[in-house]
Amino acid sequence: MATTALKTGVLIPSKAPNLPIAPVDYTQQYQDQFGNALRLYFNQLDNYTQGANEALITVNNYKNSYIEAYDRSTSIAIPVTPTLLAPANFLPPVSNGITYDPTTGVFTFLYAGTYTLSISLNITTTAGNQIAYVYAQNNTGAGWTNTTNSGKEYQLVNGQTVQYTNSQSVYRTAGQQIRYYIYSNNNKSSLVTQTLPGVSPTVYVPAIRIQYA
Repeated sequence: MATTALKTGVLIPSKAPNLPIAPVDYTQQYQDQFGNALRLYFNQLDNYTQGANEALITVNNYKNSYIEAYDRSTSIAIPVTPTLLAPANFLPPVSNGITYDPTTGVFTFLYAGTYTLSISLNITTTAGNQIAYVYAQNNTGAGWTNTTNSGKEYQLVNGQTVQYTNSQSVYRTAGQQIRYYIYSNNNKSSLVTQTLPGVSPTVYVPAIRIQYA
């Protein structure tokens, strides 16, 4: 059936039935066989149409998937041990294909596909030779594991606040969960929120901003 095949990403088209040859004289048996053949064929058409509609909805929802998690806390210390990056806020409140839980910092993807990921961190430090590190963990159903090639290293500038932005394309499987960790080589750095000068209403540079689209 088409709806079952949809789970594998394949729609099976319907096939015209082999109708029984009609006898010269009317028989109830022939009518039943003829009706059953048509019934099975129209069931195939119904299933195929339903599967095609579900596939179209899935594609549209995947294409419209978007979520942004952000945190405008004044200051968030970056410790020397890995700590969850869990922005307190997110938008939109309802997403077609991605959800975010601010209590756990977990992003969950309903649809498999390639997404654009952008991570922006506004970091300040009060000492030289400071480094901030970020990496991801993923869970595809068998528990959390470190994402091998997700590491990011930021060389910080003493006495300055710098917004570090990383954008890349990433593939996510259906149902996959992702969360992020941050730490530093010393307790001298923080994530901070700033505001743009001379602008009303206020425009922020959030301490943390993670976007998927």
